[in-house]
Amino acid sequence: MIFHAFPGQSWVLLNEGRVLTPNQSGDETEYSRIGDKNKLKVANTVTTDVAVQVYFEDDLTEVARILGGQVRPGGGWVGTEEIQLDTTVTHNFKVENYDGITVGAALLFTEYVNSWRPSGVGTPLDAEGDVRIAEFSGAAASYYIIPAAGL
Repeated sequence: MIFHAFPGQSWVLLNEGRVLTPNQSGDETEYSRIGDKNKLKVANTVTTDVAVQVYFEDDLTEVARILGGQVRPGGGWVGTEEIQLDTTVTHNFKVENYDGITVGAALLFTEYVNSWRPSGVGTPLDAEGDVRIAEFSGAAASYYIIPAAGL
């Protein structure tokens, strides 16, 4: 289950959340001595890129949260809103992983993505009529996993 929160706010379940894909990589610096064929690679800072996929067909609520940091008003959209990419809005995500899909499934671990900012969005339209999926890309300050107690 994928949850979303703006910094300092409560977690909200993304009912339309499909996939969250973090990808971390470290910048490398090579060191070698003059005349030596061997090189030493040392990893430096870690970069965290995260892709988020969200279903959207007739409900833009979750796409609006992620795309532009907009929250759907209680009475519904007024019809004058412009939902567009806002790269200044910071988001947090968490993914809860269970050992099954039944009601009694036990939590195994939780993944966290902190301070993610979107930098791109794609909304491909499939001519065959399959569901629409918004594909967001961006960078995060951190990604980490916390295992459940007692495992």
